[in-house]
Order: sequence, then C-alpha cells, then structure tokens
Amino acid sequence: MAHDRTLNVFKLAMITIICVDSIRNLPIIAQYGFSLITFYIIAGLTFFIPLIFITARFADEYPHTGGSYLWVQDAFGKKWAIVSIWLQWIYQMIWYPTIFAFICTTIAALIHPGWEVNTWFILPLSLVLFWSITLLAAFGMNAASWVSAVGAIIGTLLPMLAITLLAVYWLASGQPAQITMTWSALIPNQHALLNLGFFANILFSLLGLDVAAMHAGDVKDPKSTYKKAMGIAGMLILVSLIFSSLALCIVVPPAKIGLLNGLMQAFVLFFSAYHLSWLVPVIGLAIILGSVGIAFGWMSSLVRGVHVACVSAQLFKPLQKLNQHGMPHIILLIQALIFSLLMIVFLVFPNINNSYWMLSALTSQFALIYYVVLFAAAIKLRHSVKAIKISAAKKIARIFLPSLAIITSIIGIAVGFLPPSSIPAGGVPKYELLLGCGFILFSAPLWFIFRKMEHTQPASKYEPLS
Repeated sequence: MAHDRTLNVFKLAMITIICVDSIRNLPIIAQYGFSLITFYIIAGLTFFIPLIFITARFADEYPHTGGSYLWVQDAFGKKWAIVSIWLQWIYQMIWYPTIFAFICTTIAALIHPGWEVNTWFILPLSLVLFWSITLLAAFGMNAASWVSAVGAIIGTLLPMLAITLLAVYWLASGQPAQITMTWSALIPNQHALLNLGFFANILFSLLGLDVAAMHAGDVKDPKSTYKKAMGIAGMLILVSLIFSSLALCIVVPPAKIGLLNGLMQAFVLFFSAYHLSWLVPVIGLAIILGSVGIAFGWMSSLVRGVHVACVSAQLFKPLQKLNQHGMPHIILLIQALIFSLLMIVFLVFPNINNSYWMLSALTSQFALIYYVVLFAAAIKLRHSVKAIKISAAKKIARIFLPSLAIITSIIGIAVGFLPPSSIPAGGVPKYELLLGCGFILFSAPLWFIFRKMEHTQPASKYEPLS
C-alpha cells in the first residue's frame, strides 16, 4: 500500500529521542553517583555507538516499514525474525506498567503527596491513560510524529536541561553536592559494584534507536535523513542523560532517591529552597507530557513491526488488518488488554518500588536478549551489494562494533540477575527465580506461534510497506 512519506530529519530525530531519552530512567541511573559517568562512557562506546552504526546502515539498505524484523529475517529466516519482534514487543509490554506508574506517581506528587505509593490511585489512572493513548495512536503516523516532537522538546529535553541548570546553580550558590565529585570518584566504589544490577538499566536507557527504523517507509530520502537524524538524536540523548542524572544525585543523596518519585524529589527540594514552589506543577506537567510522549512513540512504532510480522508469516488474519490511517488497530486493542492485565502486578507486590524494579529488571533482560539477536544479524549481513564500495575500515567495523555490543549485552544480562542492595528482593535465589519464572511466562507464547506457523503457507518473501 503506497502512501506519502511524511517524516523529515526533525520529525525522525524527535521520534528517536522520545523512544530513547526517557526521563523516568534518571532516578535509577543516579544511584551510581559520580561513577555514572564512567558507566555511561562504557555503555556508549560498547553499545550505543554500535547501535547508531547499524541502525543508520540498515535504514539505508532497508528503506521500508518493518525495521529490524526485515533485517533479522534476511539474516536468519522468518522464525528468528518472529523471535526478535516478539522479544522487542514483549519487553515493551512489560515496560509499559513502569512508565505509567512513573506518570501516575508524578501526578500524585502534584495533586496529593502521599498517593505515590497508593496502588488504588495508580492502577485506575494508568488504565485510563493507556487506553486514551491507544485511541490517539490509531490516528496514524502524522499524529504520532507531532506528539513525539512536542513530548521530546517540552516533556523530555527541557526538563532535563532544567534540572541540569538547577544543579549548576545549586553548586554555584554554595549548596553542598550530595556526592563526591573527584577523579577517584569516577572509579566505581563498593556501593556501585553492589548495585551492578542497575547497569542493565543504564544499557536500557540507551535502547530504542532501531525502533525509528520501523517507520522507514514513511521517511523522506531515507539514506540522508537517517544519518542526520541518528547523529542529532544520538548526541542529544547521551549528553542529556549523563548531565541530568548527575544533576539529580547532586541535589538528592543517591540512597534517598526513590525509583519512582526521585525526579520530583529533586525539583521540590530545589524549588522549596529558593522559594519557587509555584514552579513544581509546571515542571511536573512537562515531565508527564514527556513520559506520555515516550509511551506514545513506542506504542505507535512497535505495533507496526508486529503487523509486518503477522503479514510476513501469514499469521492471525485479523491482526493483518489496517484502519483508514494505516495503523493496525486490532493489535493496538490487544496490546491495551494485555497492559490492563499486567497492571495487576502492582496489586500482587506489597511494595510499589519493588514491583517497579522487578518489572524494570525483566524488561531489561528481554531487551538485551533481543539486541544480541539484532547485533548477530548485523554481523551475518555484513556483506551486501553496497559493501563492495565501502572502505576496509568500514568492513572491519561491521564485524567489530556489533561483536562488542553483543559482549556488552551479555554482560548486562548477567549482572541483571543480581538484585541491587537497595531492593529487598528476599535474597539472590528468590530474585533469580522470580526473573526466571517471568522469562518463561512471557516466552511461552512463542511455542504457540511456531505451531501456528507450521500450519500456514507464508509467502516466500514479505513485500514491505513503502
């Protein structure tokens, strides 16, 4: 189905930023204190740069709607492509409760402090918000691009810039930093090493560049647009994440930063100290807008990948349908129903902070497994017609960079099974058992999907949407 290509460099960069640059990650990252700089340098060099490299490359070579599903399909076949899109979709389904819990706790901090840990406030409000955004996502990519742009600028980049500037002013006015900022403090100390489980979330805070490739069929001049958009988005993401998370732990001691409400803690503390409490609702509304934009960006992107997979493998005919705006509305509906069930986890666990972390940890595990598959596909597809014209250095980079990212992802998966000291998980064995059970539970549907594929006759080659 031919359609207009509506995404330019600015819109694509904003969609990319809103899919990656999540302000809700800052309280988790800030747990590392000054050594977070070191962890981000490691993650940036060994994971984020390789991801920028392969995303820009494949978006050029596969300028069609479908993104990484098409890349993995060409590398390893349809079954592995189904595995990859399932991993990508399911880690977002597990992630949605965490971002909506973050949104709702921010709203609670604005209207009734103390409700941040009230399950019966968080649950119904999360459901109302998710279903409302689902309805908006059904109106297509033109709406999605503008929501992403507003969310990225007003709700993500501006609050990150604000907290960074506030921390600078905090120090300049003689207020003490809550962390040690010396060269030796860059080296992870015992506290950081006891919380290596957070490193998986540092990697998770850099995921999502490849999601923008789901919209390749909507991008004007993909070859030029993707390279520019990835460069702009990559630089803004790294700088904003490092400085804003560092700013957070300068104002609030890392040990006292709540995983859900830590960001608002910092703003309330700062504004109260300088008699500017009237600004708390303003910054709170901006954070809410940015978080909604993040959820909207992922929601409108991944359902298109799931649709491509269903069409490619000739699975579940109702899921292959598109509405008049070119969106898979039935997949959006099913996604909202699954989200509603997942939110019950906040009723099962007595402590919202604990359940928030368990979901975040499980999300990171699925995500990093997906990226192992994705980077492996990049190595497999290192040869192409266009590769004949590239330099020897680029040919080497096509093997070295994805290999480095695979190693980093595997390390992230390994340390993700270590519960941070600040999370009372009931011991390592219990924590690992919970993660293992979660992995089995959310992987089980793949068996049903593969059985379904055995009884279908998929086309030999998927005709991409463009």
